[in-house]
Amino acid sequence: MASNYEDVSDESGTDFRDSDTNSQSKSDSDSETPQQACRYYNKGHCRNGKQCPDLHVCKYFLKGNCRYGASCRLSHNLNSDRPSAQKNRERRSRDRTTQRYRERSRSYSSDSDTDSSKPYRWQLNLGSGWMDVENDYVLEAQFSRPNTKGIRIFNTPCGALSIDFTRMRILKKDNLRVRRKGSKYTEWLWYYRGNHGWYQFGKKDAQGSVSPVDSSRLESEFKKSSCGTVQFTINSTDYEIRFKDMCQKNLSTSHKRRIRRRPKYVSPQVGGVNTLTNMFKTMSTSSPTKTPLWQFSGRGGNWHSFKPRGSSCTLSSADIEAEFQRNPQGSMNFTVNGEQYMLDFAQMIQTSQKTQATRNIRRVKQ
Repeated sequence: MASNYEDVSDESGTDFRDSDTNSQSKSDSDSETPQQACRYYNKGHCRNGKQCPDLHVCKYFLKGNCRYGASCRLSHNLNSDRPSAQKNRERRSRDRTTQRYRERSRSYSSDSDTDSSKPYRWQLNLGSGWMDVENDYVLEAQFSRPNTKGIRIFNTPCGALSIDFTRMRILKKDNLRVRRKGSKYTEWLWYYRGNHGWYQFGKKDAQGSVSPVDSSRLESEFKKSSCGTVQFTINSTDYEIRFKDMCQKNLSTSHKRRIRRRPKYVSPQVGGVNTLTNMFKTMSTSSPTKTPLWQFSGRGGNWHSFKPRGSSCTLSSADIEAEFQRNPQGSMNFTVNGEQYMLDFAQMIQTSQKTQATRNIRRVKQ
């Protein structure tokens, strides 16, 4: 759907806010202009009858000072004597509010929706159902960065859209929605805002300090209760993490720092391979798949398969395939006759660590 993007970091833009301020239009609010008593009804007759937009009740009762009380000839019942048009209008307003709440709840909690075919899937609803975002790995890459508050997408049918990652909403477009469908294999990382940027819990900050709580513990506690808290101590100072407010609080000074929960980025190629591997694991053994064959180029342009040869070679095609499945952009080392070699999957070459001589390698599907 969209292919052009612009990220919005903490240092740029004013539309993206960390607090969930209300940016909806007036129609998105539950507040209504207070209804007034119909002056014609209070004079004795209203020709609009049940279609009157005003209340058919005693105006003094509405103010709380009717001197006739229960003997008043005018109605003192706000519910039964309320015009049907007004009742219908209020019912429709409540229905719209309920529907908007349900839609926002689904959109905001969308990262809990799982998608077995991909590690993640970003989608937009422009009014006619959910549609996949083209090249959504760009959104995922930006979303995985804790310092990125949002992203602007260009070339959509609705023009440029600004997505707020914190609230998982499209800004200034109340009728449009965004969601991220994740995977149960997603690894979530937790960050806090330090004096010089964002730092991951459990890792060293700019001063070399390490938080005693790490991402895995925070994620575990968060899954138990998204409104819970976690307390820890650093250098005799007590801190509390509040998931509901997404902040870390110094219990001595009450100073607060923002925290963020972002997924560990999985590239499209790695994600595809991992997803394929998981699918193979769930398949029946009655339909086995053959392991691809790995080969290196020799003299005369001939190709030779990697095979373990006693103590001379320590590597087989199956070993290479297993490492390739784990990280298609990575590398691995092996030994031949005591000499060290490295396979580079990204460049598909084999390099001698001693002479730096290279050979081409290839992956052949059987």
